[in-house]
Amino acid sequence: MPSVIQFPEDLLSNPDYAGNYMLFSAKNISGGVDTRTLKFTDADGVGALSVALPIPQGLNTAYQNQWDQLGVNALTSAGTKMSGGIMGAIDKVVSQQSLTGMAAEAGRQVAKVAGGLSMPEMNDVAPSARAANQAGAGVVKEMTAAAMTAPALGAVVEAAQFSIGRRALQQTMTSYGGPGFRAFDWAFSMKPLSAVESAAADAIVTYFKVRSMPNQTEMEHTRVYNLPDVFKVQFFSNFIEAPWLFKIGHCACTNVGVSYGGDKYTTFSDTHAPVQIDLQLQFKEMELLNRQAVSGENAATGAQWPQNTWDGSAGGGFDF
Repeated sequence: MPSVIQFPEDLLSNPDYAGNYMLFSAKNISGGVDTRTLKFTDADGVGALSVALPIPQGLNTAYQNQWDQLGVNALTSAGTKMSGGIMGAIDKVVSQQSLTGMAAEAGRQVAKVAGGLSMPEMNDVAPSARAANQAGAGVVKEMTAAAMTAPALGAVVEAAQFSIGRRALQQTMTSYGGPGFRAFDWAFSMKPLSAVESAAADAIVTYFKVRSMPNQTEMEHTRVYNLPDVFKVQFFSNFIEAPWLFKIGHCACTNVGVSYGGDKYTTFSDTHAPVQIDLQLQFKEMELLNRQAVSGENAATGAQWPQNTWDGSAGGGFDF
């Protein structure tokens, strides 16, 4: 069982707290090349230290996805029409049994797809110009709009829009850019009532300050850093991992803010330790979420997290 620095002194024993607390455990990154394969081990090995603090008010999280605006041009339109052929090309590449075979097949398929893109769509002034021409009506407007949105004329037309009374813009679509990394910002106000609690508050501040910083290797002309510790963050309720709260993957600590002494700096008369230490911690999750992880996030629903863990013995997923 790792040693725990706790604040307040009776956080883990006083029934008034009902076993509700956060546990921060420092970890070393011990291998891997990306968020799917990273491995972690206890930062101190045997006798590793953890920090326990009350769960702060305003506990929340956000699940972000990036959807970006994309201009639709002839290339985009042609690529959309050829999506079936592109998917077939992808299938042929991944069906190869070796990296060499995949590389060779990829070259063949790229040449094939590129050849397909030199179709009449690529020669049209605008993707819908042919259809407009066949219909007979609106072809002049379509061709005018295509000319007005051409890269060479775009800036000129924008500047002259009030004189000519027209403004043409490319058609747009929404393009998915993947999930975002979650960020967390927690504030803790430690107001010691004894010398023991003053020492614990100081040790907790030191814990996060030191472990969020890298070790620097002695070099003459360059700086080389060993990576800082990262943190496993857990929520507990009734002394077990809270089934109703969200789970968090391993996090990098991006900022540690400390304020001493309260609104008016004040210390204890005997020890001269500050009567209040406010700690602001900011973290960024190192794992990108997916539907499998989020659907099993709340253990109270009976859903299960993926079995792949970040416990130092297997890569990827969450260590829950």
